[in-house]
Amino acid sequence: MATKLVEEASMRCPYGQLLELLGKPHTLEILYSFGVGTPLRFTKIQKSLDLQPKILAVRLHELVGFGLLTRTAYNEIPPRVDYELTEKGKDLGRMFDELHSWSDKYNVTERPRKRRKNV
Repeated sequence: MATKLVEEASMRCPYGQLLELLGKPHTLEILYSFGVGTPLRFTKIQKSLDLQPKILAVRLHELVGFGLLTRTAYNEIPPRVDYELTEKGKDLGRMFDELHSWSDKYNVTERPRKRRKNV
């Protein structure tokens, strides 16, 4: 019985929470955009990734909660909110370097998707 529990525990991925967060729609694109420049404003992220505000707000909230981003709100009119990578988030950036090397090695680099124009 004890052996079975040890086997099950060793088979579980120790990065489950992180992979669950990163696997959610748009999360990787959001994080990748911070490698281009930081801090970023909500509206800049939304426009550059063409995301619905509600979806972006939820993902940013999750990334802040996980400690990958910081959120700074300014008492201005119109309201301004900046998001910036934390040290934890910057360290995760190495993951994109590894993915880049792997995709070059195996020739699996994606072409950017064309956005559909609303008619």
